[in-house]
Amino acid sequence: MPRAHAPHEAISPLHVLALVRGLVEEAAEPRADRYRYFKSLFGTELHEAAAIRCGLVERASGDLRATPPGLDLYERHLRHLPDMAANYWHDQPHVADAVKEINRTYDQATTETPTT
Repeated sequence: MPRAHAPHEAISPLHVLALVRGLVEEAAEPRADRYRYFKSLFGTELHEAAAIRCGLVERASGDLRATPPGLDLYERHLRHLPDMAANYWHDQPHVADAVKEINRTYDQATTETPTT
């Protein structure tokens, strides 16, 4: 069975980070928009699926929420990023490390769990 693409091969790891950040901020402030760091909502389901596979997000009562590893990622890498679309985060401190972490976690999850 062919291996599923890692986020860095198929989708933007930055948008996985954007989703995690948006969910954490939405949990703290319900009026916040979980998708505020996306320029477009096109493909959000792919980023949601990648975040779930990485263990950063889970479905709970029909909705998404950040998991403890997602909260940890937020605290270590995302909380101080500027309030702008994730497309513009490339030069920000911590982003390169966070992207590497997403790619590594996704690759590990993909090899440990069968794809459907």
